[in-house]
Amino acid sequence: MDGHRFASYRGLFLAVAVAAALQAAIIVRSPTVTADGIIFVSVAKDLSRAPIETFRNHDQHPGFPAMLLAGTRAVQAMGYRAEPESWMIGGQIVAFIFGVLSVSVVWLFARDLFGVQVANLAAFVFAILPQPRDSASDAMSDTPHLLFYLLAAWLASSAIVSGRIWLLSGAGLASGIAYWIRPEGLEVMLVALACLVWQSFHARWGFRRLGLASAALAGTTLIVAAPYFVLAGKVTSKQHPLAKAQLATTFIAQLAKAAPATENSPITATTPLIESVRSAPPSGPQTIRAPGGTATRREKVALVSRLVGRALVSFVNSICQGFKWVFLPLYLVGHVELVRRKPRWLPIAFVALLGALHVLALLGLFMGSGYIAHRHVLPLVSLAMPFTALGIVYSGEKLAALTKLSPFHGALATLGLCSAVVLPYTLRPFCDEFVPVIKATRWVQAHAEPGSGIICNSPYVGFYGTLPTMVLGSDAPTLEAAVAKAAGGARYDFVVLHVGAFAYQPAWLAEVQRFYHQVQEFPDPLSGARPKKVLVFEANDRQARRAQPASPS
Repeated sequence: MDGHRFASYRGLFLAVAVAAALQAAIIVRSPTVTADGIIFVSVAKDLSRAPIETFRNHDQHPGFPAMLLAGTRAVQAMGYRAEPESWMIGGQIVAFIFGVLSVSVVWLFARDLFGVQVANLAAFVFAILPQPRDSASDAMSDTPHLLFYLLAAWLASSAIVSGRIWLLSGAGLASGIAYWIRPEGLEVMLVALACLVWQSFHARWGFRRLGLASAALAGTTLIVAAPYFVLAGKVTSKQHPLAKAQLATTFIAQLAKAAPATENSPITATTPLIESVRSAPPSGPQTIRAPGGTATRREKVALVSRLVGRALVSFVNSICQGFKWVFLPLYLVGHVELVRRKPRWLPIAFVALLGALHVLALLGLFMGSGYIAHRHVLPLVSLAMPFTALGIVYSGEKLAALTKLSPFHGALATLGLCSAVVLPYTLRPFCDEFVPVIKATRWVQAHAEPGSGIICNSPYVGFYGTLPTMVLGSDAPTLEAAVAKAAGGARYDFVVLHVGAFAYQPAWLAEVQRFYHQVQEFPDPLSGARPKKVLVFEANDRQARRAQPASPS
């Protein structure tokens, strides 16, 4: 075998090996999957029973749950059928494979833009960043989506200049598959289509050539994506409140409620605003009302301005975490090297427009739902890797000018220093704070009588237990509401409270203590400055905690 044939791929092989080793270490050190991983397991189980109903009833797109289901069936076919561990491992195997493959696509993307040296650096940086490796070690949809998103972007960036039909068809296929996993998969097709139209005018393509190229891209995407439209009866309802049968309280309403209602406050809407959002029909305009009537134009502008400001702060925080801070300056410096190299401008413009569209999508997500998760910036971070690698090359040259190092060794020194800072964060396990919840669940399982149930504020209780479970949260904000929503005749003898966890309400503790007494405490020694603990309560009068049968409609 000719070793020289594979010499240019040595950097890719190293990056893939590093990514695989880091992902394996994270999986081994992490006790469980994240809460969103539990949601995907639930969707996958529903998918195995009733696929079409699952498409329609769940906000999550079915692509990753189908992959998780396939991975779990493979694990169970090999003889490992433990619940829920086999489902966790099935999802993690899928994410693991796609995590390694995504490093390869980053390498291919960077190579086509700037050459092998830049590709090697880009792939290695992507392989060691914490967020990409964490997502590739969890039962989450982000990494499988990222692979097809990147694959579509790579093929499209190579094809928009030439208009090659097979590359555009491949980009459309990948974009359509990405859409089956997450709705933003369609971003690649939309931006590539706009760039194709521009290129057709710039290069004086004929109408026939533009039509064939556009049909290859958009047609393939729609052929792949259309079955979801038809079977689910929607384009998406993920984080899209107007597509839901029952509107959740939007972040606009939450912010208005939290704003001080004073004479000088530009935001005066309080409870009536919440009620107007909750009582509005699923379709049609919604009126924001202040205590004295409809909100003024000034109040609306002030509210939107505050939302935009908070959205920008949340985005900046997430993108900095995506780069783990130290690589962000190198990404910015990389544009100096980009100007010096003067590459073909259209593929660079395509990447910039794709990134800009995703930023707008994230800001829209915040306006509707009030959050941007760090994993949501993964497409932006991956698209930025070639430019980050350019920054390392440029910094290496400057370092070489100041020392006796060569530019190559200067780039390696820069990469090594940044890697030494980032790797401890990458290797940190996740979900350690849920170990006490798992212990509490198993304690209740061991001590509960037949017919008992659990009220809790953690999805891990139902995931690791087999008793009937009601979760305190947005659907059941109080203990009484949780019992009222429970199945008729169930007896909720135990309460498991994860004190200090996300969305925990201190009022729950006082309410629980009226009817229950504490029987166990499981501290979290790793919770740091805000100590967390898991408390287990047993009912004072077990019959008093029996859920009432639902009244006939």
